[in-house]
Amino acid sequence: MGTLDSLIPLLLALAPVIGYMLGRCTKEELAPGMPWFIATKRVLFTAVIAVFLYAHKWSLWPMVIGITALFAYFAFKPFRIWWLVQTELALAFVLSTSTPQSFLATALIFLYSLPTGSILARKKKLKGTLLSGAVFLIVVVIAQYFL
Repeated sequence: MGTLDSLIPLLLALAPVIGYMLGRCTKEELAPGMPWFIATKRVLFTAVIAVFLYAHKWSLWPMVIGITALFAYFAFKPFRIWWLVQTELALAFVLSTSTPQSFLATALIFLYSLPTGSILARKKKLKGTLLSGAVFLIVVVIAQYFL
């Protein structure tokens, strides 16, 4: 099971790249689907935070982290604070791995990353997509080391 546990963060880090490739392959569907991509991202990010909070029994520090993440996500443009969003997703992943909701959190993070990559494909930002995955992977490795 150890190999699978180490491959899951890598798959989650590559999810924006997968979304980017899907977006580049389906250029004609990107413009009409953009409002749906943005709405899907918002719903999935809120769901990830809700699962994270539920997994930790709504205790104080996870609640502070979750509310701060939601405020930052909805108060600012997510592409301006992409590093903070990826950090929050990575922390939610690492802190939820020891809970029964780990599969749900992992699936929601993967699904969140697909429209993110597609939106970045429309803006032709491959560098941002790769940096997004790299930040996620670095935060996961550092958090797993210290926790």
